[in-house]
Amino acid sequence: MKKITEPYARKIVERSMATFGLQKDMETDPVQIQSLLKEMKLDDFETVFPPMREFFVAVVVASQPLGPMFKSIEEGLVNKHPAVVEFLELALSRGWLGQSEKIYKSAHITFLLEALVAAMCNNHSFFVEVQDHYKKKEKGYGIDSRHLFGTFRRVLNISHSLFDALKALSVDPAMIYFRIERGLGRFKVDKNDLRDLYKKGDLNYLEYRLLSFTDTKNRNRLLELLQINVYEAAITEYDNGFRANSTCAYVFNEDISKNPPQIEFQERNIIPDGDVGYAYYDAVQTQNNMFPVFMLSQEMTSLYIAWNMAFVLGNMGDQDFLFPKLLIPSLINGKSENTGGENHFSLACC
Repeated sequence: MKKITEPYARKIVERSMATFGLQKDMETDPVQIQSLLKEMKLDDFETVFPPMREFFVAVVVASQPLGPMFKSIEEGLVNKHPAVVEFLELALSRGWLGQSEKIYKSAHITFLLEALVAAMCNNHSFFVEVQDHYKKKEKGYGIDSRHLFGTFRRVLNISHSLFDALKALSVDPAMIYFRIERGLGRFKVDKNDLRDLYKKGDLNYLEYRLLSFTDTKNRNRLLELLQINVYEAAITEYDNGFRANSTCAYVFNEDISKNPPQIEFQERNIIPDGDVGYAYYDAVQTQNNMFPVFMLSQEMTSLYIAWNMAFVLGNMGDQDFLFPKLLIPSLINGKSENTGGENHFSLACC
């Protein structure tokens, strides 16, 4: 495999953006933002977190520059994700890329998601507000992850997707578990903690049983739940004929199982690397913010991102919403050890 130099990689990313019809001096369209907030079920979202309350007002009143976001995404792809750059090179040579309204829409979704994820990463109370908001919306559709198997049947009937239905049995409980861990400020949530939460009514019986540790090594339960989600994706890929991608997911998961990364909460703020360009990054950072650190190498992080992008391209609809979750600067241009937590937060959005 040929080595792509940094200057050449930058040219590939810039050519790809131009082919998509994206310019670095672009600005958001407040009308588009208003429409997306409604589509993302956030048009009636209310927060007590001042920076995000101001953000939601500003974006529907005036255009916002997209240049800083595009620059950060480019830096992340060029410096951290060579496989994605190689795919873009192939896509350009075969004419797979082009302009569309969905690309324009996706740029706006990425802008909104980045602000949401940055705020959730840096402020636990805001994360709880967003999660509670979406849980309330789900209940309006008859989906309640506190009743897991009923949720499975309901989601399957709505989406006709086994992967979406199985997600309710892995990612949703992982959200609950992560919320508990971050609220307590530690990963070692033991059975006594869960029993106390169950007695107080913060967990129902199914959640209590599901989230209890089941093995003698006391492995991190959050990591196990997220691995289940990867296996679910691998099964979907296999059934859809993407056998190489399915094998990649399996090998990735097995490596994580045999060499589990060290995971701990650390006090830190989470922003993309380099010159971030947006004032809200400074505004959302809070003192004593606890964040989950997964000690993964950049190589393993890049493998996960490249595989996840391939999965979305080959198996999922609504790519204008799903792909931005993998391109937000906090994830694509963040530190590798923050990827596990940042990916978790992006899954909590819409």
